[in-house]
Amino acid sequence: MAGKFAPKRGEKLSLSSCIKMIDGYTMPRFGIGAWDMRGSECRTALLNALDKAGYRHVDTARYYRNEEACGQAVRECSVPRSEIFYTTKVYLNEMGGGSITRNAVEDSLSKSGLDYLDLVLLHAPDGGIKFRLDSWATLTELVQEGKIRSLGVSNFGPQHIRELLDSKPKVELHPFFAQKELRKACEKEGIIVQAYCPLARGRYYGNETLVKVAKETGKTEAQVMLRWLVQSGIVALPKSANPQRQVENAECLSFELSSEQMQELDALDRGDKGWIEIQSQSQHCD
Repeated sequence: MAGKFAPKRGEKLSLSSCIKMIDGYTMPRFGIGAWDMRGSECRTALLNALDKAGYRHVDTARYYRNEEACGQAVRECSVPRSEIFYTTKVYLNEMGGGSITRNAVEDSLSKSGLDYLDLVLLHAPDGGIKFRLDSWATLTELVQEGKIRSLGVSNFGPQHIRELLDSKPKVELHPFFAQKELRKACEKEGIIVQAYCPLARGRYYGNETLVKVAKETGKTEAQVMLRWLVQSGIVALPKSANPQRQVENAECLSFELSSEQMQELDALDRGDKGWIEIQSQSQHCD
């Protein structure tokens, strides 16, 4: 299921390749997630990703408690700030709009040491429609003030997305949990989808089809899963503190899956049975 944001057949991609969003800004097709990294480990990992591996997209959250380290890496690296796409998320206890949501964003700016945030997401849809809409209204004010450039959501379903039609949802998404209904809803509204847990924590490595396609392409199973996302027009955000793995993940941009291979991978979708987050009872996975 290749969406409207899928790259053209034969298009050469790099870590600087972007998708144009509804608001006119651009977002790199591939990035690095910072979940479960702390302090110096986080700073070092992101400095390596930005300076050596060539990443231009960093994804963090207030819940991750590492915004200081993430911001430090962005400020200290050799890449101009204007070339880095920086995402953070407002957590449930800071949603609801008004001063509590505003203060959360101000705190993110302070901790990261950045002048603006490229993308701020509402981390989950809990709390009811008024709760979500009030949160969104406050974030919209911060966009108008120049503190945030773009807005989006995380873990929202199609019904929540329709409430906020200009959002950029971030959800668990991989060949085994393809989120087809959500993607169709977003496609209809021209909304970009970001994938966390793009490798399903390695849960499906060894799958017959995955192994087959990996052998055919001469790539790893992880690279095949990531390429499936990119080629489907989805922004992939794998997490890795390992410099070699960062480079290996990014190599998914250097090859192309055939139409037949894409169809084989599309057929792996297990619906909710493939959902890793609910299986692990964790809010975040990589």
